[in-house]
Amino acid sequence: MGWVLFLIGLIGVAFGMWGMYTDAGRVRFDEMDGLYPMFSALAGGILIIISIIVIYYRSR
Repeated sequence: MGWVLFLIGLIGVAFGMWGMYTDAGRVRFDEMDGLYPMFSALAGGILIIISIIVIYYRSR
C-alpha cells in the first residue's frame, strides 16, 4: 500500500513540475495560471510523505 502511494505521489510531483516549469506545460495550463499542476505537485508531495510514514510503520 505504501509503495503504491509513493508511486502515485511521484507521478503527481512529476506532472506538477512538467506543468509549471516546461514551455509545453505552461502553454497547456496557462488558462488557470497553472492551478492544476500546482495542486498536483502539492498533493503528490503530501502522498509521498504519507507513504513514507506508512512504509516505516508497516516495516516495524
